[in-house]
Amino acid sequence: MPRGAKVYWRLPGRGAGLLSYSRLWLGPDHLLLARTAFFSEEYKRFYFRDIQAVVTRRTTLREILNAILAVTGIVFGVMCVFTTSGLRVFFFVMTGSVLVALLVNWLCGPTCVCHLRTAVQTEELSPLKRFRATRKVIERLKPKIQAAQGALAPELLRPRPPVVYAAAPSETAAQPAGQATPSNEIFP
Repeated sequence: MPRGAKVYWRLPGRGAGLLSYSRLWLGPDHLLLARTAFFSEEYKRFYFRDIQAVVTRRTTLREILNAILAVTGIVFGVMCVFTTSGLRVFFFVMTGSVLVALLVNWLCGPTCVCHLRTAVQTEELSPLKRFRATRKVIERLKPKIQAAQGALAPELLRPRPPVVYAAAPSETAAQPAGQATPSNEIFP
């Protein structure tokens, strides 16, 4: 490898907790999940040849945050109207801050949770919290996974028709009234 060449490329998305954060990095033959908490770091590698699926599911976090921020903005707006001039500036600034946060949350798009599946584990990719970043990461991973595993045959992507089992004729025929039903039990 030439001197100064990049080994890892940072992927979109960033997960942040109270005192931790996580990032995704694209390596030459693997995906690297790096988590940092306090003074420790944890790294997990997912080789492209081992990845079986990337599963994404929509969440309602965006709508919940929007509702909380809207109610908070309304409360601060009402407080701004009904307070004295000294506190009015404070509530006006707070109303503006909450409305900006509401706008940013709305513009970032829908939220999701993303899991990566291999033969031995299913790991949540915590940096991927929004669909926009998740799509970008999947678009970057797809050619690398196909190069490592080969392309998936189109006939495997088509849904299979449901299997219908036919019942035996004796099970479906109606029994005449007063006739005993057959039994497999042996009586002494």
